[in-house]
Amino acid sequence: MFTLTRQLALRRAYSFNVVTRGQRHASYHARPRRSLRFAYLGGILAIAGAGVSTAFSLERTIQSDSNLPFVPQQSRDQQSSQTTSLRTLVRAYIVYSMCSFPTLIDAAPKLLNTLMGIPIVRNITETFVRVTFFDQFVGGDTAQGSLPLLYSFRAANKGVLFAYSIEVDENEATSNSSSKKKGQPVYKRCVDEMIRAIDVAADFEDHIVGKDTHNGRRTWVAIKMTALLPDAQALIALSSHILATRPQLEPSIPFPGCPHPTDLDIFSSQLTSKSLHTNDVASLRELYSDLRRICLRAQERGVKLIIDAEYSWYQPAIDAMQLALMREFNKITSDNDDSRPSVQPLIYGTFQAYLRRTPLHLAQSYRDAQLHNYSLGVKLVRGAYHPHEVLAHEAAKMQGHQSLSISPDVSPPVWTTKEDTDRCYNDCVRLLVGWVKDDVHYGHGGSGITPFAPSISVASWFWRKNQSKSKHEDLPRIGVLFGTHNWSSVRLILSELHTNGLAEDQRFGNEGEPVLKLDDEITERVTLGQLYGMSDELTDYIVHRTRSNSPMVIKYVPYGSLLETMPYLSRRAIENKSVLGDGHAAEERRRAGREIWARVFG
Repeated sequence: MFTLTRQLALRRAYSFNVVTRGQRHASYHARPRRSLRFAYLGGILAIAGAGVSTAFSLERTIQSDSNLPFVPQQSRDQQSSQTTSLRTLVRAYIVYSMCSFPTLIDAAPKLLNTLMGIPIVRNITETFVRVTFFDQFVGGDTAQGSLPLLYSFRAANKGVLFAYSIEVDENEATSNSSSKKKGQPVYKRCVDEMIRAIDVAADFEDHIVGKDTHNGRRTWVAIKMTALLPDAQALIALSSHILATRPQLEPSIPFPGCPHPTDLDIFSSQLTSKSLHTNDVASLRELYSDLRRICLRAQERGVKLIIDAEYSWYQPAIDAMQLALMREFNKITSDNDDSRPSVQPLIYGTFQAYLRRTPLHLAQSYRDAQLHNYSLGVKLVRGAYHPHEVLAHEAAKMQGHQSLSISPDVSPPVWTTKEDTDRCYNDCVRLLVGWVKDDVHYGHGGSGITPFAPSISVASWFWRKNQSKSKHEDLPRIGVLFGTHNWSSVRLILSELHTNGLAEDQRFGNEGEPVLKLDDEITERVTLGQLYGMSDELTDYIVHRTRSNSPMVIKYVPYGSLLETMPYLSRRAIENKSVLGDGHAAEERRRAGREIWARVFG
């Protein structure tokens, strides 16, 4: 929350007096306006509390689409108090106190930028940020330094998705790369760091499950493409080129559409493009080469990679590279082929349920994986950039307003209400669990596809049964990471696993919800995930509701130095402000307060 955020920058660029669709979407989290004096009172209390927190050597303890948990209060507090230290509770109370005051969060970026410019005050400010938001949301300064957190998570039957969290500022992303500082380019350092993260993750898993064991490896690494090239504007240029040259599918798919094998033909031909300059093509070729280098190391070390989704104006380019990497590295090989991947799928792409295209995009991706004999890796999330997407789309449709949006559609790329996003996410859950059922029970090309939910039945246009049988019936043809902080969606996922015969119901007496036992063939195909630093109750709920040999849940753990992760903290604070509205931040703060009181006063 401590540098100018993308959201504020976009709002300045696209400020106009209209009621946007984003406001209707955000109305789900509507909250009463608090006066400025109460916001600053909360800030003063939080900063005062930070003085207490600096006395501790704080531990590390994230969230996107939360519903208040339907769990008995006493049970929740007892479970949490058994695993959370007092110093962590104090820090959580401070952070959630600040997140309870939207006005304070909105003012914080400018305020903190000012404070960071004052020599002596800068040190105090950095200390405050480190012992509050950094320690709450970031796993450590380095991958190696995050190992104690990895061990503590694994002891609690939780895995980790590593993320070297350098965010790309929109102004920097579209600036001339020649203005960047000389020396080793930041993007090359990011490439090297992701490879280092793969090695740390692999060494950890070799120690936990064994060097020759391919199952149960639950330390993965996230890839953020905009951090891996000198100027992210090249991705926007490639996206524009792809939209202009990609063959049109029937039925048409909302922007940003679906990838096509010819999307990257410009890399290997002498084709010219109105959108792409020579430097752009060279930069993008280098990016793809670096991505293959990262994937080759991950394949060698048995570490799964998750390609993060970003703004829609980057997405056609990201989709194109993601498809090419999946076709190469998720390929199902023959028994005597030494290049057989150690884990499968190796590459996961991110599918955002707030995009109107997602049901059709999922179906098209599944069909392509079947036809070209590779495993489909899916990370399903709701999406993190809804206000930005709506503002950019509105600005693009108004003359005289500059916008990053490149969508040709009349409607914005995202659903207009949160109810639509929730419905899309849950429909995709049913779809994906059905595909997992087919993969486990019938093998590739078996009895056919699980029936589509009524609201996305048009996706059946894409599916075509593949009659060929693979020699590797044991290898997953699909892997899914359900990223969600929504209690209703988590319960739906667990219910669908049980209903589809993928989890065995083990009841312990007549109290509480049933505990589900999942075999290895299921846990190799299905995982749930939450961000690090928030909603630990939900993560613990999943752990307590499931029994498996390897973790069923992973935490997305960013790492990096304090200055490097400032933009990540900025985006996370803004997202938390809207997510934790409607009383969620206050509830988290009260829960931490109750536990602190119980620890101190018994």
